[in-house]
Amino acid sequence: MWTLIGVLLGIVHVAFAAVYLYLTWFHSYWTKRGLVTAQPLTLLGSYPGLFGGGSSFIEDIGKIYNKYKGKERAVGVFLTRQPQILVLDPQLAHEILVTNFSDFRDTVTSSYVTHSKDYDKYVSRNPFFSAGDEWKKHRVDAGAGLTPNKLKQAYAIWEQTGEQLVSFIQSCIEERGSNIIETRDLCYRYTAQAMGDFIWGIDAGSLTGSAKETSSFQRISTEWVTHAFLGMTRLNRTTIAPIVRRLFRMRFFTQAADDFYLKLTRDAAKLRQSGSGGERSDYLAHLLQLQEKGASLDDMVGHALTVLMDGFETSSAVLYHMLYTLGAYPEQQEKLRSEVLAALDVDKRISYEQLNALPYLDQCVYESMRMTSVIGFLLKICTRPTKIDLGNDRILNVEPGVTVAIPAYHFHHDEAYFPQPDEFRPERFDNGAISELTKRGCLLAFGDGPRICLGMRVGLLSVKMALLRILSQYKIEQTKKLSLSSDSGLGMYLNGDVDLRYTRIELSK
Repeated sequence: MWTLIGVLLGIVHVAFAAVYLYLTWFHSYWTKRGLVTAQPLTLLGSYPGLFGGGSSFIEDIGKIYNKYKGKERAVGVFLTRQPQILVLDPQLAHEILVTNFSDFRDTVTSSYVTHSKDYDKYVSRNPFFSAGDEWKKHRVDAGAGLTPNKLKQAYAIWEQTGEQLVSFIQSCIEERGSNIIETRDLCYRYTAQAMGDFIWGIDAGSLTGSAKETSSFQRISTEWVTHAFLGMTRLNRTTIAPIVRRLFRMRFFTQAADDFYLKLTRDAAKLRQSGSGGERSDYLAHLLQLQEKGASLDDMVGHALTVLMDGFETSSAVLYHMLYTLGAYPEQQEKLRSEVLAALDVDKRISYEQLNALPYLDQCVYESMRMTSVIGFLLKICTRPTKIDLGNDRILNVEPGVTVAIPAYHFHHDEAYFPQPDEFRPERFDNGAISELTKRGCLLAFGDGPRICLGMRVGLLSVKMALLRILSQYKIEQTKKLSLSSDSGLGMYLNGDVDLRYTRIELSK
């Protein structure tokens, strides 16, 4: 009996030692290469929040960032057992994203779908999840339908959706007998309506139906994008044992969502080809042009979902965060309203060019994005042997496959770059400061370089049109203070219902 117990204990000790060695084998990796290694490290790496350690990925990055910023350009960390470089100097971030882009061409997300291309087929067609030459082709094909000229041609879609938005707000007030509206849902409804119309030429029903109901398009799109974003957190955890991804057939997009968007795209294409919609300028028209050049139906679905991911969830997040913020800053809200009203013509309309040329609107949007950072960090992969200048005559040799983390949220909240970072101060972006701060690597609202957010223009158009329509007719006020947290691990989001008060403005004739 005692012999058996001794053998079992020996096996347990050997197994524990094996696991310990497996998890910590690379923990001397950076020290050997002359890069300061952030301490303390757990057996699960530098980010215990990935595994529910009472913190989030962004909070874990923040602890390391605040300890070493100003002392080092970068430090060594570990994503579970995988060696990673955490950038602390915004200028180094700019070098990685822009100057030396070819050395860091791919993103970590592209490495998460190499196991699932045969069954998660629409993810692999998204530039955000693509690598190498595939990324370039997908980006060119998808992005050709999002140029300023293409969006200008489709501008009537946003004009109509903006009008539907304020009509929906008024109907909510009348139907519920209260001018307090849950604004997170309102913004999802708006971006669902805009993207359904722009991408597929459909009435998504999210602003044209009852305020008490959620349209199937909005519901499925919300479930789809939520599953995709949570998938990034799940796959981050599997860097301990990447084989788990294949064993459990882990995927970003559910099969039900794939089936829904495949049918939607097929039906919308057939309807357009039958003559319905005529010469309508929208993203569906672009997809049909790609089809004529040899794109498959699956390619079309993949490109459609690429635009939906940026134009639906992230755009709505930027919008409700900004409305919430404006509700606490009446002076800035009034200044923005004055700019908007002055730009509208006698018919209360504004051109595409004029909307994109409103300076204070631009400043307010970027300041709101700086404060909340819906994507709080960027993860890049070294794609060929290169060197990083660490300063003080130290050069770090970086091997292909090493990942690099760029803490956008922490740059955005560093007093060295943005004094009083918790204050909403759009004026900090006066006189071309947006461009200048981006070049310095301090402002990464959309990332930077060749892999800058593909949906940046369509997202900005959606947000600006909504703000213009709402502020020209309603005063916004907060009804309660909400905290921010990193619920999905990707960015910082408001907790709870975003209940704002919408008071109709009576303008003098």
